[in-house]
Amino acid sequence: MSKKKEIWNQIRRNLESKISSTEFKTWFSQTNLKKLESDFAIIGVPNKFVANWLYDKYTIEIKKSFKTILKQSPEIHFIDEHSFTTNESPEFHLTQKSDLLLRNNLNPSMTFNRFIKGECNRFAYTSALDVANRQSCHYNPLYIYCSLGLGKTHLLNAICNQVLSKNRYYKIGYLSSDTFSSELAYSTKNDKLHEFRVKYCNLDILLFDDVQRLADRKKTQEEFLSIFNSLYEEKRQMVITGNISPDELKSINSYLKSRLGWGLIAEIQEPDHNTKIDIIKKKSEEININIPDDVIFFLSKSNNDIKNLIKNIVRLEVYTSLNKCDTNISIVKSLIKNRESVEIGIEDIKHITAGYFNISVTDLISNKKKRFYSYPRQLAMYLSRKYTNLSFKEIGDSFGNKDHSTVIYAVRRIEKYEDKEKKIRDDLKKIENLFG
Repeated sequence: MSKKKEIWNQIRRNLESKISSTEFKTWFSQTNLKKLESDFAIIGVPNKFVANWLYDKYTIEIKKSFKTILKQSPEIHFIDEHSFTTNESPEFHLTQKSDLLLRNNLNPSMTFNRFIKGECNRFAYTSALDVANRQSCHYNPLYIYCSLGLGKTHLLNAICNQVLSKNRYYKIGYLSSDTFSSELAYSTKNDKLHEFRVKYCNLDILLFDDVQRLADRKKTQEEFLSIFNSLYEEKRQMVITGNISPDELKSINSYLKSRLGWGLIAEIQEPDHNTKIDIIKKKSEEININIPDDVIFFLSKSNNDIKNLIKNIVRLEVYTSLNKCDTNISIVKSLIKNRESVEIGIEDIKHITAGYFNISVTDLISNKKKRFYSYPRQLAMYLSRKYTNLSFKEIGDSFGNKDHSTVIYAVRRIEKYEDKEKKIRDDLKKIENLFG
């Protein structure tokens, strides 16, 4: 048995102990370790659908398994084994001039054609499309921001896919702030800082996801600012995303915050009910699953997070396909309720609570005093304390920089009246049922 095969068998056994046998058989039965270096691993999969699913759902667990088995945590790359010929090695696809190891997480299915447009995202969509078609170099940088799961990462992928469809040798860097930080740390430690800078400063386009995660990383911010200045002076396009507008970013270098606002700023707002229904219908057509109207309605009301919405649809298709059964609302509720290895986060709580009460997250975390807003806000704060390990202060910060005493008051008020008022009990139960 080869060393790679032996290592991958150990990784698989480690993963098998953490997930259900059905999930393991479905997603890992046809995988293998194609390449392993100190800083990256290439995993062969049978098709792009499996590659996308594994990247989205299991990357972290796979990295943890590598850490457990080998005491190292390489970057994970998934390769569709049918995408290269027998004369090519899989790493060829990661080391061509056009690749630069910067497209390792590119999702080929995230295109402009597959992006569902609505009033909530139309401006961001058209701006991104203009950039991809090289019609608006004055949008530099294009800064797109929104809450978790509303489509900013899809637009980054769409820009990259569109540009590469016209010129596959374009030097594009598509990466997250965490990847950038990790690579900077590695380059600094191994005396490769010059190569790091040259690689990024020579890009034609930089697509940078979740800039807010550079908060409190002063040296990383300084390095990113230097690369930003170099690309800007050379008139190289940059598209940067965050979860809030540039001027609201915390613990970010003031010079960097200023530069993020130099070009065009586009916000993606929460999708309205009709947009979510369109998303569900289009995704169900793509993966060829028939979803009844009552299930569509339930799914559209269960979450404002588009990413999770699509995950639930794919999960539903996998379940009904494996079990050879029709789609119905009881199956959907069961699948959402019994998701494995998924923790509810404060952003999920805010989105689900806001969706349940048919208000926006902006209103939920606002200072509006009317009970129409304050009651959902108190419930969301209570649930955030119940389902996360965040402190009162951290919850307050997430709810529009509220003082920790406001959170304490909300939690104690809900605790006091939960047993006395049926409406509070019912609302809590219904919201928690939507958590899955």
